[in-house]
Amino acid sequence: MSLKQLMIQRQINQKKNLLEELRNKDDEFETRSDKLRESIEQTETDEEMEAVEEEIDILEEEKNQHDEDKKKLEKEINELEEELEELNEKTPKNNGPDERGKRMGTENRTKKYFTREVEEFYTELRDRLKARDNGQVLPPGESGAELIIPDIVVDRIRERIGDYTTLYPLVDKVTAGGRVKLILDVDTGEADWLEMRGALPEEDDSHLTAVEFDGFKVGRVVYIDNSLLDDAIINLDDYLTKRIARSIAKAVDKAIAVGTGSNDKQPEGIIPAIPEKNRITAEPTFKAIIPHLGLIDTGEDATGEIVAVMHRQTYYAKIATLTLHVNSEGKDVVQLPNLAQPNFLGLRVVFNNYVPKDKIIFGVFDKYTLVERESTRVDLSGHYKFREDQTAVRGVGRYDGKPVMSEAFVEVTLQDNDGGGVEG
Repeated sequence: MSLKQLMIQRQINQKKNLLEELRNKDDEFETRSDKLRESIEQTETDEEMEAVEEEIDILEEEKNQHDEDKKKLEKEINELEEELEELNEKTPKNNGPDERGKRMGTENRTKKYFTREVEEFYTELRDRLKARDNGQVLPPGESGAELIIPDIVVDRIRERIGDYTTLYPLVDKVTAGGRVKLILDVDTGEADWLEMRGALPEEDDSHLTAVEFDGFKVGRVVYIDNSLLDDAIINLDDYLTKRIARSIAKAVDKAIAVGTGSNDKQPEGIIPAIPEKNRITAEPTFKAIIPHLGLIDTGEDATGEIVAVMHRQTYYAKIATLTLHVNSEGKDVVQLPNLAQPNFLGLRVVFNNYVPKDKIIFGVFDKYTLVERESTRVDLSGHYKFREDQTAVRGVGRYDGKPVMSEAFVEVTLQDNDGGGVEG
């Protein structure tokens, strides 16, 4: 690193320390504001009101200067960092081709994502949030508060939903437009063989499996700190997409596991749909559990991975201990992998804490179909946290889902044997 680079880095560090000191004073201003709010409620005479008003003017003047100082420092830091980045780019590097390729790939993906459409969306969202912060009332409906998320942002949210779920990646997903009911042919019967120029036979289709799907709304109010409104678009995007994805992910995962269906305006879950003959009780031993996997019925279709889904505590309290044995010499012997890579005799184990404790759901999870509507959106919520300086937005999506072959799942309820222990 050159002397110039060292000097700039030193200046950046000093200014960041000063900025941190200023940010630490934010709580002090908040405390003074709270006390003045209490004083406003307690004022009774004109003299007391004037005294409080004078204190308010002093506080606002100090806070405005404080905010200006922070913005000035932030601007100076950004300028120095840009200058340092330019110098770093000019400095010869001994990076190998793989490292350079990864860096360029990341930069290209970022450029492809932050298109003009994405930037315009976040600019509009930020403008509306700032207007809301300033007390302006936005007109309701499509001409006012509602914003349709660009497709590229919706795709990003969908990708992040997969980061926060365990069941969502396992099920069969269908993306559909609109909000009307949808009837899908989920039949996996075999195709017909015929001559090269022959026509497919038109038979009675009453035996085909057609399932009706709705589009139930799921949403969550997400609070955005007003300080983020002045931040870079990339940070606002990361904050918003992460929180919308995480909240929707939890709701979707819960619905796939234990959803109660259309009466409660949500998808149908796997557990409530499992046939009675596929619900069994067994001791927590391999010998007692394994034969019941034969109840899994996917018809003529023999493809699909069988996965074991259970509460995390069920695995560590009842299943992981099955791999622990004591040999003839009295030493503990453990069959691996069992903790770092949870499995049930080689079957993949997936944790989902919406599954009740002491239950294991074995099944071919692509026999559950989840329909995702394309109309994901955000809109400004009526909620607003004045004291915390936060503006609320709602992230809203539409989903429906149900097991298209409930026989493909088995519920095993673990029941300790009379001895109270577990058998290997």
